[in-house]
Amino acid sequence: MAYVKDNIFITGVSGTVGKKMNFRVRKGKTVVAVKRGPNTIPPTDEQQEVREQFVIASLYAQSAMKDPVVKAEYQKVARGGQTAYNAAFKDAAKPPVIDSVGINTYKGVIGDVIKISARDVITPKSVTVTISSPTGTVLEQGDAIIDATNQRIWTYTATVANATLPGTRIVATATDLPGNVTEKEVVIS
Repeated sequence: MAYVKDNIFITGVSGTVGKKMNFRVRKGKTVVAVKRGPNTIPPTDEQQEVREQFVIASLYAQSAMKDPVVKAEYQKVARGGQTAYNAAFKDAAKPPVIDSVGINTYKGVIGDVIKISARDVITPKSVTVTISSPTGTVLEQGDAIIDATNQRIWTYTATVANATLPGTRIVATATDLPGNVTEKEVVIS
């Protein structure tokens, strides 16, 4: 592979020449490479899964571009040379991230607050919280509310008293617009 630095005849050229050489522009540089032939090795299961995820992300991005409101949301977060389509594709390809589940103010009393820090390409669609007893019984479950000033912070207010605090499991679940789901579990010691 070679990089073309200052040649006025081929700067910005892209495509195949004589079925032998490929010209591509990457980050403003023209890259010259030998044309690759067809792959004769069948894809592995892992490669097939990645291809399937690519198709799903692409279909989601195409669908998102048809909705002007959703497209505008993605356009707001597009950076550099990205388009709204690129941002939507990235959102579909990667699940949301839950950075933390703040349980230091949860003491098992009605009205206690659990704060969840969650992020994604655009703000996650929803965050839910499930509180289970040490034996695994679900004590309560509900939606967290997004903070109006900080779109990464979600707040859940307890609605059920919990007398057996040690061993209690708190699971935060974040769902993004494409439907990807991430869970983070915290056990109170």
